[in-house]
Amino acid sequence: MKTTKTILYVDPDRRYSKRLRKAFGRYGYRGVFSGNGKQGLDLLYEQKPDIAVLDYHLPDGTGEEFYTQFLMEPRFASFRSIPFIALTNNGKVDKSRLYSLGFAGCFGKPFKPREFIEYLDDVAVTHRLKMEEVGFWETIHEAKDFLERVVESSVDSIITTDLKGIITYCNIATEELLKQGFEQIVGRRAGEYLENGNSELLQIAAMLRKRGKVQNYKTIICNKNQQKIPINLSISIMKNGRGKVIGALIISKEIGGDNFMEYDSHASDRLATIVETAVAVNHAINNPLVPILGNAQFLLQSEKIKDQDIRKRLHIIVNNALRIRDITQKLARINHPVTKEYLRGTRMLDIDAST
Repeated sequence: MKTTKTILYVDPDRRYSKRLRKAFGRYGYRGVFSGNGKQGLDLLYEQKPDIAVLDYHLPDGTGEEFYTQFLMEPRFASFRSIPFIALTNNGKVDKSRLYSLGFAGCFGKPFKPREFIEYLDDVAVTHRLKMEEVGFWETIHEAKDFLERVVESSVDSIITTDLKGIITYCNIATEELLKQGFEQIVGRRAGEYLENGNSELLQIAAMLRKRGKVQNYKTIICNKNQQKIPINLSISIMKNGRGKVIGALIISKEIGGDNFMEYDSHASDRLATIVETAVAVNHAINNPLVPILGNAQFLLQSEKIKDQDIRKRLHIIVNNALRIRDITQKLARINHPVTKEYLRGTRMLDIDAST
């Protein structure tokens, strides 16, 4: 069943209000009407409508002034995202300015009620999709910020390389380990820091291609001061959103002489899992999820689709898309990373246990 939406309509011309009062009810909308800006703002606060429509020329100001006041007053803070539509006299208003201010639409007078309501429907769907897209990008940015905080605060060295073994990124812990700055490290071949040089790098690369991941690999590196440092490596293949291999993720930890043969790299493995999962979310999930969810919800609202089997399948699509969105939001709220075994020899992030 179609959900009733509340429309605030602010217009001093009573002829339009009278026509739309009947038309709103006929098309499933609930109309709230006002003839001036002051009363309209009060109704806006009391009713918290789904859409606000206002004539640009009001008795006590312009539609632009009305909208600016809405943005400035603290009482409207909880529902700032509702779409506003400006009514213009034969379209003789600077629409580009209104859109730049934040209006969701502009509609010229005179108009027929049915045409206006069809426009309302279009604006409502477009605005909802826009808000969902904004929400998804906020989730992505939160996950990205979380990932960056984890990487930069890690006591373990984190390095990424391209397919040729050239270092493309390193964190602060890597700079401290190698006694060099970011600019001096990035762009160099990773094998230059290994005691056995590029020959060992080729050996590691062969292991990585065969297994997909290298764990508990103990070796010796040399920093800028030619100091030899025992480390334990965890290395994973990195892929882009299309599944193409683009390089490697290397996490290493310095280990003392007595502990060299006993070091347990579980902490590094957990961190590697977090990095891999977050990258996968950013590249492979959220971008296609926005149009999938938006279009499925749009189709469900259409009264033209009456086949119950099709509607049932659309509900399945929406529900599963929402589950995926929930997972991305949980990822951004992780406090204590926990991993679990997924397949033999393979671990994955336990998102529920980590939040």
